[in-house]
Order: sequence, then structure tokens, then C-alpha cells
Amino acid sequence: MYENIPASYPKEFFYNLSKLQGSMSKSQIKCIADNTNAQPSTITNIRLPIGSLINLDSLALWFTIDITGSNVTIPARYSSTFIRRLSITMNNVSVQIIQDYNFVYNCFADLNNKDKTKGLAGEFLDNSIIYGEGAGAATEVALTATNAMLASTTNQTNLKFCINNWMGLFGSASTKIINSDLTGECVISCEWAPNYEALAGTPESGATTYTSSDTYSVKDIYMTMEALSFSDPSYYNSIGNKDLMIGFTDYVVTKFAPVAKSSGINVTTYLNAGSVDSIYGTAFIQQSLPSELVAYGSNGDGASANVINWYKYLSDPVAYVNNNGSGGTSGDGFFNTKAMQRNLQHLATHQFFINNKALNYAPFGPEENFHNLLLTLGYENTDASSNGFHSGMKSLKHFYKYYGLCAQSLELIDKDSFYISGLSSQGSSCAVNWVATFSGASNTLQVTPVIIAKLSKILHVKPGRQIMIE
Repeated sequence: MYENIPASYPKEFFYNLSKLQGSMSKSQIKCIADNTNAQPSTITNIRLPIGSLINLDSLALWFTIDITGSNVTIPARYSSTFIRRLSITMNNVSVQIIQDYNFVYNCFADLNNKDKTKGLAGEFLDNSIIYGEGAGAATEVALTATNAMLASTTNQTNLKFCINNWMGLFGSASTKIINSDLTGECVISCEWAPNYEALAGTPESGATTYTSSDTYSVKDIYMTMEALSFSDPSYYNSIGNKDLMIGFTDYVVTKFAPVAKSSGINVTTYLNAGSVDSIYGTAFIQQSLPSELVAYGSNGDGASANVINWYKYLSDPVAYVNNNGSGGTSGDGFFNTKAMQRNLQHLATHQFFINNKALNYAPFGPEENFHNLLLTLGYENTDASSNGFHSGMKSLKHFYKYYGLCAQSLELIDKDSFYISGLSSQGSSCAVNWVATFSGASNTLQVTPVIIAKLSKILHVKPGRQIMIE
């Protein structure tokens, strides 16, 4: 077919046609959780079906939230904020455990922003507006919309959420089709987040103190996914009795004791992995109970004239800078819980060390670190996609106050394929040291430092359902 087309021509000039042998079927299946009702800090297990070809791109976790308490709270951005810890086992072997899953998810989701219209079915990308409609009637029924932070807002119930974007194995596997007949029983365990991570308070006309009773409950928990099957045995024969290797990304989170910014951050963690792809440093302000939503308008009295929604903030960030009211609570366009805020405000310099060796020519300032973050994320200081950072990052100062992240890549990034190229520390732990300084001698704000390590790992699926992680 190609003998008359010169080899120097690109592939677009060739005529390609392929066909599956035999027939293929695809169906949506549903897996019910072991307990369909849950509370914060409890664990829910979901078992995926054995004997199926599961499309990981199709995995969706569904659940419904009822918010309760005498003081009104509203959900955080992102449905994944409700998951404190995510773990996966296959054939009773632990494959992955991501502690502080919601914090890690928020860190990276804010740097890979998705259009809000893609989250209409429950991913909850916009928590600033409550939409409603009347009951069906003989004529069209009007839609309603109110700002979520109004003082007249009541606790919402029967809010259905969907998690269909995943960190770790399900979101980064080098193959998107998993044969559960070879892996054995796969169990997904979700620990539900504390109330102060998943819920934020609304503005009130009077002083409000939130308590542990201002919380939520979970019900109707299940997962859906696509299952494939082939009538022709060629595929099954080709993968049988082999060591199937699946690359995936893992995250290790290390928290440290709170420090005052004036004292600086100097923390060390130890990693033992075959491929450390990148390391990130950030900090947050410790919470134990819900607090007002971190957004403009949360510090006022909750009157309609003093609260705004996400789109109103974007219309004039100058008019709605910081917050309203007389308190010291900041807000701007973050629209999330205080526990999910990454506060590196007033960062002066930072530097990473591995085994006491500095990774760069000198400590980075705020501008240099931001450029290095682009490189670490694979953005390579170019604008090659429609996605970008969360729109609340109106300036570098907004970035460090609400989304702050210091980053260092240790890998060769290949966007087209899963490529293991990070720093190898297998056999002997490497010490990762992060040092950061902040301007202002009176800057005594207490923050909790965090180091997040992104690792590449290999899941081995061997004959007899032998599971091993490398």
C-alpha cells in the first residue's frame, strides 16, 4: 500500500486501518461500598469485581452529603476534598497509600485547572453559588441562583458528589486497562475527611464559633466503571503467564511541627524509592474546627450586598481585594477551606538539599521558584494548553498567600509516555532537606511545613496473582 509514498513523508500522508479480532463488549457496572453510610474519619471499602477488564479512566466514586449543625457550613472546592486518605490493595497486598490525599489533590488540581462546566455532575468546582428550581408544572419552571455565603443560607442536604479525577495509580497508570482476573480482588479504602477540611463557615450577622457538631454525614456510596470483554481469546492469551509491569505515580507526604515564619523553615525527610520524580515544599495553618470560607465576603455580615460569588470576584479583583468586614480574615478568590490553603506568604528564599548537597546554584527567590515550578510541572515555561492555574491566582502575591508551592524536578519529563527517570535512592535512604526564609522580623505566624515527594513506581502482576511493588 505504501510503496509509492516516499519514506520521508510524515505519517499524516499514510492510510491506516485496524480492526479488533472478534467482537468486543463494553458495559457500565456498579460496585456498592461495604457500608453505604459514613461519618468523618471513618473508612469505607469498595471491592472491584474479579474477572473484569476495568477501564481506569472511567472510575467514578459517587456519594451523597448531608450537612448538619447549628452553624451553617458549605462544602469545600473539589469533591476529592472529602477524602482524607486513599489506599489500594490487590490480592491482600498494599499497592498504594496516600496520606492527606485531599491536601495533595488540592495542591495539584489548583495547578491544572479544569473548566468549571466539566464539573457540573458533582465534582464541585464552584461552591460559591447554590442553584435550584421549582417542581415540575404545566409550564416551564424558573431556575434560581443565590450566593452560597448569604447569612440566610441553610445547611444543604442530599448533595451528590462525583470523584472522577484521581491522584496515584488510578490517574497515572501506564496502562488504563486493568485485568482484575490477574490482580485478584482490588479493594479501595477511603477515609473521610474531618469536618474542618471539607466544610467552611458562612458569614454571620453576629460572632460565630464553629464546633465539632457542625459536620456532615455520607450516604449512598458506590463506584461505577466501564468493563470490557473480548470474544476472541488473543488478548487474554497474550497477557497470561507473564510478569505484567504497570508504571504509576505515588505520593509521600511528610508533615512537621509548626514553626514561626520569622524563624524560617528547615525540615528534613528521608526517602527510599527507585525513582523520586520531584519534591515540593509548602505549609499550612493548623486547624481543628471549621472556620469561615477563605473568600471575599466571608468576613462580613452575610448580607446580600456584602457577599459575592466566584464570577463577581473575577469581574473586579481590585474592588474585591482581600476581604470585607472588620476582622483580620483574608479571602480574595480562593473559595476553599482554611485547611486547604497553602500559606507561603512573604517567602524570601528557599532551597532544596539532598544528602547535604544543594540542588541549584543558589537559594531561589519568589520569581525564580515560580519559574522552576513551571519546569517541574512539565509546563516548560510555555503556554501549550488551554488549562492553567486556578483563576484565583491573580498575582504572584496571591499565589504565595493561598496556593504556595516550592518545587524541584528530579526527572526527565516525557509527556507522551510513562518514563521512569527520577532520582534512585533504593537500598539507601536519601535525606531531603528544605530550607525557606520569610521576610519580616515580626512575622511570627505559625505554619506547619509539609514536604510532598512524587515517586514513580512499578506494579508487578505475576502469574498466580502475585502482586509486588518496585
